[in-house]
Amino acid sequence: MKKFMLSILMGILLAGCGTDDSAPKDKPAQTVNGGGGKAIVANEVDATLTEKAPLTFQYEVKNQTEQAVSYDFTSSQRYDYSVKDKSGNELLLFSSVASFLQALGKETLAPGSTLAYEINLHNMNLDKGEYTLTVWMTPKGGPKYKTTTNFIVK
Repeated sequence: MKKFMLSILMGILLAGCGTDDSAPKDKPAQTVNGGGGKAIVANEVDATLTEKAPLTFQYEVKNQTEQAVSYDFTSSQRYDYSVKDKSGNELLLFSSVASFLQALGKETLAPGSTLAYEINLHNMNLDKGEYTLTVWMTPKGGPKYKTTTNFIVK
């Protein structure tokens, strides 16, 4: 029964990740607006965090370079996030309440492709107020692609 539940948990965790290979691969270097007011620079790997609906966010890491980039992981965890209140008190660190398989893993981003993860904060039962969400990747080494957004619960 434990193995069955672990398999289901792993399936749910992996269902949130995906890639999008539909972007053109021969775009010239340019700066474009990423929708959240943050400029995206071509020829870099860039992370964005967008509120798709109240308390539902999309974290994306996009390879805008001309070469594939790979990330090694020491577990099934691919990203982590933190929610803080207006005073800076940490209310949640995702990795402290989630379980991950202790298995080596690798993610490879082809040029123009994206890793996307959905973050749902509905179960936190947040009071009305201002909050900060910070998300980052958890590779064994290299850049973490940390990004932050502020949001309001009404």
